[in-house]
Amino acid sequence: MPLELAVEKPGGNPAALAKVCPLHKGMAIACCCAAMASLVPVALVQLRIMKDLPDPPGRLFHSKRVVTSKDAYHLGIPDGVLGLASYGVTLALLLAAQPERPLVRKALRVKLALDATMAIRSVRKQIADHGRICSWCMGAAVATAGLVYFARKMRDAGQAHPV
Repeated sequence: MPLELAVEKPGGNPAALAKVCPLHKGMAIACCCAAMASLVPVALVQLRIMKDLPDPPGRLFHSKRVVTSKDAYHLGIPDGVLGLASYGVTLALLLAAQPERPLVRKALRVKLALDATMAIRSVRKQIADHGRICSWCMGAAVATAGLVYFARKMRDAGQAHPV
């Protein structure tokens, strides 16, 4: 599916425009994929497939300590795996969001709010509980911010594909 900017022409066919992926939707999809990509190494360490996570230099970062802590396993399930599943649902909703599907668009809005809340909660918890942060988790949090930003731009711009 090529990325094209949907420009509504006077007398244009809205049904034809619904099949074109606007730039903001494409960027939101890319941000969602970036969040998932940054969580893959986290999940691999939590599943003990990888031994370590590289971190940027500095005392602020200690990814392995954060992702292998007791808090990172909710009901015995690694939060990296839960995050991948969650962003998979967000990606499916992004791909399914169309003007003629108002329930999907509403579900996407709710899911984006949940994703943003969980990302903020994760950052706060890492700093408060560990005094260090996971650089890979911060990548997912920044990608989530981009995801929410571009999804809101889609809605606010009044394009053919509001979310």
